[in-house]
Amino acid sequence: MFLKFEFYDSKMNYINEFTKQITESDLGSISVDYSRPIRRNFTFSLMNKNNEFTWGENSALIWIDKRVKVFTGLKLKNGTIEYVPQGVYILTEPSDSHTIDSKNTVLTGQDKMYLLTDKRGRFKFQTTIEVGANIATTIKMLAGKVGETQFNFDTVTETVPYTLTYEPNDSIYDAVQELAQLARCEIFYDVFGFLRLKKIDLNDFDSQPVTWVYRYGDPNEKFYAGNVRKMDETNLANRIYVLGGSSQTATSSYELVVTETNPLWANSPYTIEKIGDIIYGHNDFKPDPIISNVEDAKFRAKFELMKRLGYSERLTLNIAPNFLHDVYDVIQIEDETNNVTGKYMLESFTLPLKPELMTCECLKYRKLLSNWDFI
Repeated sequence: MFLKFEFYDSKMNYINEFTKQITESDLGSISVDYSRPIRRNFTFSLMNKNNEFTWGENSALIWIDKRVKVFTGLKLKNGTIEYVPQGVYILTEPSDSHTIDSKNTVLTGQDKMYLLTDKRGRFKFQTTIEVGANIATTIKMLAGKVGETQFNFDTVTETVPYTLTYEPNDSIYDAVQELAQLARCEIFYDVFGFLRLKKIDLNDFDSQPVTWVYRYGDPNEKFYAGNVRKMDETNLANRIYVLGGSSQTATSSYELVVTETNPLWANSPYTIEKIGDIIYGHNDFKPDPIISNVEDAKFRAKFELMKRLGYSERLTLNIAPNFLHDVYDVIQIEDETNNVTGKYMLESFTLPLKPELMTCECLKYRKLLSNWDFI
């Protein structure tokens, strides 16, 4: 196994690259979780006997103004090394150690959303976004405040429905996230270091192709190492209630109920008649200013029901390291000995630096409706 680092300055101008074969003294992992603002981070403890990774203000490579593209690589049978991109990171809090046993440098990195969060991602002045501004253009403007110039946006025609005002010290990430929700999008950094604005499609999990199949008992299976299947009721709900309007006054609402009185839910194991009335109130049952009409409230209710009714089965999957995965990948797992069969969505995983099992958290894909558009 190999690691390749491509180093860049804060303007993403290329500086140099460094390729390292992993040894037993090298430790670390890459962590990916779609539920975090900063989806990707890494920690690598690397042998530094030749001072390649010594950090400092005058270091050509290791300082907090540097960006690093990380690649993992495997040597193939023909001797070539195949590299897979694993993200673009801001270097944060490096450390060197020299002990009687070893001389190591610990490198840590966060994906570029790091610059939009916490103390680096704060408004310096009061900022007002006027009604009618294109949301995609506005997000680019806000990200530009921290120097971002690389974008990969789906086509977004939605505009800001009401005036938005942000005060000094407010979070830029919170503002960007709010705008993305107004456009029914998610916002994150992809493995190539581009700020990604992606449209939320309620049918996406149905139409998205399977990226990998893990099958127990297949003599050609080289990755699968077992699973733990469990029921998770933490987010389960069969009644969704959404209010839109100002912080004090509701101007729109929508409710979805999984009930046997509706033929859509015939024979569903999740009806309120079978398992009780389990209610989820969006925004803690308070009006959400992002929701300005009934159609927005309906979309949010459908989105929440899909998450809270359709993903009640959680799977911890153990596999040999697979560098090709990303969160939101849809995979197929076949292990009849544990009643596991069908499509699952990768929610998070930890990719180890050394040869050991990779742990993935997956959510069960369940098709509850033939077409969400009929609700």
